[in-house]
Amino acid sequence: MRVITSDTADDLISRVSESIRSSVESGETAFSSEATFSFLFAWQLGRELKFTETYRFDFEWNAYSELDTEDTFLDLLVYTDPSFKIALEFKLPKSSGPYRTNSTQVRAKICRDISRLSYLVQEGHNSVRLAYFLCATDESSYLTEGRKNTNVQYKTYHQCKYAPGFVVPKGEPPNGIARELPFPKHEVQFEWLGVKSKEAISDYLGPVGRFAWLKPIRISA
Repeated sequence: MRVITSDTADDLISRVSESIRSSVESGETAFSSEATFSFLFAWQLGRELKFTETYRFDFEWNAYSELDTEDTFLDLLVYTDPSFKIALEFKLPKSSGPYRTNSTQVRAKICRDISRLSYLVQEGHNSVRLAYFLCATDESSYLTEGRKNTNVQYKTYHQCKYAPGFVVPKGEPPNGIARELPFPKHEVQFEWLGVKSKEAISDYLGPVGRFAWLKPIRISA
């Protein structure tokens, strides 16, 4: 398989994601940032494509300048055919290090990424025909609904679903997104892999290994 098409994309994205997950969980691969996540994906996809001479990738394309005034760059663009490009966004919220991530803010940004990927696909900007959102985390706050009381419209917990065409309401500053976020015209579901119940509470989930891994969310027109 040396080309990326609408028929091969899902299998390719799934295989690449599983390969990264396996190497990270085994400790073979460093995994410290979203930039690392994006680079690993571009590299492993190239390996899956046997580095065919038609494979192209681009980091940090300024894709969202018409939608937002900050953070307007797409993480990764890949293709083997210039008329069929795939846009990808990555998130890696982590509890390790000196500071825990602001989970409310990151949940809002996750929803924003999905909405913005949908925008690219719907508009066909730069020949983007398909998109995927990928995420891994070692924090339970993204996996379980819990008792969140601010900006609760940003839902990322295990098995939550957004109906086709759902519009996420505006958020409250400083951690919410100050505009509505139109979602794809198809259902969006968060399915976390590598999770288990923690502390004898059946609906409180945590990673089985180093991270919980979101099954790649496919975004199409």
